[in-house]
Amino acid sequence: MFGAWGSALPNSKGLLQLRALDWVVDGGLQNFPEITVYHPNKNDKNGHDFANIGWSGWIGSIQGYSSAKLAISEIGVSYPDESFGKESRFGTPFTYALRDILQFDETFNDAFNRLTKGKRTCNLILGVGDGKINKFNSVQYSASVANFMNDTTLKPEGDWHPKIKNVVYHGMDWLCPSFNEVMAAQISKLYGNLTPENAIRDVTSIVQTGSLLITYYDFNNDVIYTANARGDNEHGPRNAFDRSFVKVNMTELFAEQPPTN
Repeated sequence: MFGAWGSALPNSKGLLQLRALDWVVDGGLQNFPEITVYHPNKNDKNGHDFANIGWSGWIGSIQGYSSAKLAISEIGVSYPDESFGKESRFGTPFTYALRDILQFDETFNDAFNRLTKGKRTCNLILGVGDGKINKFNSVQYSASVANFMNDTTLKPEGDWHPKIKNVVYHGMDWLCPSFNEVMAAQISKLYGNLTPENAIRDVTSIVQTGSLLITYYDFNNDVIYTANARGDNEHGPRNAFDRSFVKVNMTELFAEQPPTN
């Protein structure tokens, strides 16, 4: 995952966020990609429009974008360090916590409060972006901690995970030098001109992250770029990061009106 803003982007404008899911590409999910757009009845209890990016029948969220211009990222952690503390299997499933951010939260601070005050479970790295204020933080997440990190407080610390101004990034896992080194190098090569198009070409495809599902959120233009692993009846590259991406205008999706009869 990454979030980039300010001087990392052309004209120092907007926020660009990545969520890349590395998972099995022959387990069946690759055959049923789906962006489900929810239009709740408008009142204080039902929340607002949001898009859940996943697969048919998938009701939790690990990728998504809301009409409040909030987006989520997530990485599972198999190689934590002691700073994560304890895990728990009793609490709010993280896919529901992330979905609630998309459906109910209006601001970055709402998402911050939800994750810090909620009953957390397993070791993860989460990401929350707010396109209204061009802000992205990653979150070291477990039953014990919810540590929000920006470009100056980014962890873990090491020569293999250098800090980059106006960029927060994590490659594959928490303690994962090889992927972090390559991601840092590719982002640095594009620094000041980081766009969805060249990140698709020169970041995720080089890092080779996002095997099953990958989404770039371009907040400045209110569009997403997403790709799914090759389905059983499709042709071309197997991994999502090597395949063609679909560009989706989120303004148009959220403006869709309900049927009149």
